[in-house]
Amino acid sequence: MASTRVTVLSCTFVMLQLLLAAGLCPDMQTYDSWMAWCEDEFTYSVNITYICDWAQTIELYSRVTKCAEAVSPTLNCTDRRRLFDVFMLDLHRRFFANCTPLQEPDFDAPDDVFAAAVAIPTILVWVAVFAWTYWNANKR
Repeated sequence: MASTRVTVLSCTFVMLQLLLAAGLCPDMQTYDSWMAWCEDEFTYSVNITYICDWAQTIELYSRVTKCAEAVSPTLNCTDRRRLFDVFMLDLHRRFFANCTPLQEPDFDAPDDVFAAAVAIPTILVWVAVFAWTYWNANKR
């Protein structure tokens, strides 16, 4: 049941993106052909075994990004950013969906450490200003 819901949602998302992209280029058929060529260059060059290894993938990813960025201005597309985003989101969804981060994300400091990191400098500044004011007042 859950996989059917996910499939329906992803199909709905793809259809929505296609409707949004429709009419953004004077010649959408040529645009689609060029984007398919960019994607094919990436697909045939990438080693799917190492797709999640950024060191192995970065050069090919840079090439497909540059290719996709070059197509819209060449064809005088009106909303280049949206077309590029739709293409890249689709590429990520298909190729990088199963990649996990190599390291765990950084966590926030515990509350007591955070409180100490804020309170100690605040108190020290207050004491320093008070001492300086007291010292200047007694100097006269």
